[in-house]
Amino acid sequence: MMKSAPRPLALAAASALVLVGLFAVPAAATAAADPAPASLRINEIETDGSPDWVELINIGAESLDVSGYKLTGRANEVTMTLPSDTVIGAGAVYVAEGGDFKLKKNDLLSLYAADGATLLDSYEWGDAHLDTFGREPNGTGDFVQQAAPSKGELNPEPSSDPTDPTDPTDPTDPGDAWKSITLNEITSANDDPHHDAFELANTGDVDVDVAGWQQTDSSSNPAPIDAPNGTVVPAHGYLELLSNQGLSSGGDSVKLYLADGSTIVDTASWGDNDAQPGSWSRCADATGTWVHTAEASWGASNAAACAGQIIPPSTPVDPVDCQTELPSGSGPAIAGGLAWPGSQTATVSDEECEFVTPLSGQDVSGLDIDPSAPRVMWAVKNKSHLYRLVKTDAGLWVPDTANDWAAGKVLVFPDGGGQPDSEGVTVGPDGSLYVTTERDNAASGIPLDSVLRFDPSEAGTTLHPTAQWVLTADLSDVISTEGSADANLGFEGITWVPDAYLTANAFVDQSTGSAYDPTDYPDHGTGLYFAALEKNGHLYAYALNADGTFHRVGSVDTGLPMVQETQWDADLQRIWAVADNSSAGSATLLKISADGAIVVDRIYDRPTGLPDNNNEGFAVAPSSTCVDGVREVIRSDDGNNGGHSLWSGTLSCDLALGAQGPVPPVDPQPGTPTPTPTPTPGPSTPAGGGSTPPGAGSAPAGNGSAPAGTGSSPAGLASTGTAPLPWLAFGAALMLLGAATALLRRSRRRA
Repeated sequence: MMKSAPRPLALAAASALVLVGLFAVPAAATAAADPAPASLRINEIETDGSPDWVELINIGAESLDVSGYKLTGRANEVTMTLPSDTVIGAGAVYVAEGGDFKLKKNDLLSLYAADGATLLDSYEWGDAHLDTFGREPNGTGDFVQQAAPSKGELNPEPSSDPTDPTDPTDPTDPGDAWKSITLNEITSANDDPHHDAFELANTGDVDVDVAGWQQTDSSSNPAPIDAPNGTVVPAHGYLELLSNQGLSSGGDSVKLYLADGSTIVDTASWGDNDAQPGSWSRCADATGTWVHTAEASWGASNAAACAGQIIPPSTPVDPVDCQTELPSGSGPAIAGGLAWPGSQTATVSDEECEFVTPLSGQDVSGLDIDPSAPRVMWAVKNKSHLYRLVKTDAGLWVPDTANDWAAGKVLVFPDGGGQPDSEGVTVGPDGSLYVTTERDNAASGIPLDSVLRFDPSEAGTTLHPTAQWVLTADLSDVISTEGSADANLGFEGITWVPDAYLTANAFVDQSTGSAYDPTDYPDHGTGLYFAALEKNGHLYAYALNADGTFHRVGSVDTGLPMVQETQWDADLQRIWAVADNSSAGSATLLKISADGAIVVDRIYDRPTGLPDNNNEGFAVAPSSTCVDGVREVIRSDDGNNGGHSLWSGTLSCDLALGAQGPVPPVDPQPGTPTPTPTPTPGPSTPAGGGSTPPGAGSAPAGNGSAPAGTGSSPAGLASTGTAPLPWLAFGAALMLLGAATALLRRSRRRA
């Protein structure tokens, strides 16, 4: 017969097991950030109905049981669960609707598997209701506005009939007839039925069908027109459309495109309250100057309105011979900002209409002063154009006339074509220029977040990249990498930060959770490239390898909700992050903290005398140029207001900044006993605001780059302080077992 253990030993063993159970650390749960491969897709969406509804399609070859699958809407935080026994046949559609499931403007619709965690599909849209939007072709294509809802049925497939190039009303091949269409009247008022409306005029002799054409305001991506009155503009007639984006009474613009989303038909801008009450109207029709008429004239000539009361405009419209764009999307400054540490006034520092190209007369987005030549500055337009600027004795920055730079140079992709939406520029340690893109403007509805490298010494008027790092897929945890939702919210500025600075201050590599070691990336050069992502206001640090591969080392929360520019300041040993008018021109200065994270050191307000325009570019002259304790700082206006894009002011050369990086140990005073070291938690959360970098604990995301670390738990996450607990439990268990053994021996001796 088996003897039971003596009571003291049994109690000790049981206690040890309880302790181990109490101190066990549960495995961390994970959820997929990207849509999982699935045969169930969102196919059509109605957000302006009663009720709203979502059509799903099974693109697989077999029937699919979708019982318990879930649809969520971000804006109202609503969830709809598909009922039990719901089966969708192969190639069939299913309509999900419910009275409480309401979708809004600026919403995100997501489709999840029954576990509520596996994301299968999603679609995000801007400041307009979808009435209705569907995929063309069904299940796999992009979302486009439907001519009519096809609820519960397959969406009409795109026409495969050949176009007739002689038919001027054919929207897919309109010939030259579209050139007779102009914007004629606009209102930003919200009164139905003309809320946020605009009117087209046709000066030609034939009707023009604008079906499939696209429109946007000053800050959104082109999207299909909203045409409640039909799509045909009669010869010598008028057609009223509704804006697919809300139009701001404080100043905005309407841009009309052909169906390709890139060919501009016409554009018009207005200032504060110029488009209401009444209308912003052309006097005379189609060709005249834009004026604020007290009366509207929808669907008819503006003649009567133009003969009536004219309200003086708040802002002169296009007072110069080049295209301008009023600021839009303005937001408040970042709380806690200090006064700008330099001049509060700003002066124009370029020549009028200096940056006109065949594609645009504005759009100067990124700046960088050449560290080897402080009187040379590079300026990039987000219409695939780059300028080498030199500073004159009068203090102006003008295009260099040497080596074919007089009119700037065209930028292309590696295949020699395309129109890079070039947003930021930095000079690398090799003298090459590194330019960020967020899309190809020839296909503006598709994100293409990449870094292009150019040799500025290349002869001719076109620069061909010597390398490209395509980073779009690596950002799938942040942006929608398909469709147009985030095509204009990608990379903006870029800057190069030397390894020497990062290692001297014990910068933490988020992909390993340890101090950054440049030898982990032997082909990356001597520093990291920090690219500014507009959508979330973060900087993304990359090791760009010579063979075209890359590795994301971390992300940095700049303290800005959206960021347009970043600059490494070698003199301050800090990184600048700068917002445009989305945050009233606020700027943050970043440092490396004691635990190796890049954090906000200071917040600065925009200089009070600098116009709150779409100031996207930012460059700081080196301290070698300091005069009377200040150096030049330049900002570029993406809208070219008044015909100028560059504004210069000053920055104090000494900002009295404190230390950064690890805190040096303090030597104990003589006679002071040295304290016994105690276990401390692991490293704090790396720079990036707690986001988990791709590749943590596995192969890192990024073009085949080698893993930076292994292990089952994500590297680079903040320590919870629980790692030593299992060892403490084990030790406690051993102590209890030892006590029990002693008791047992004592009991045997008594016996």
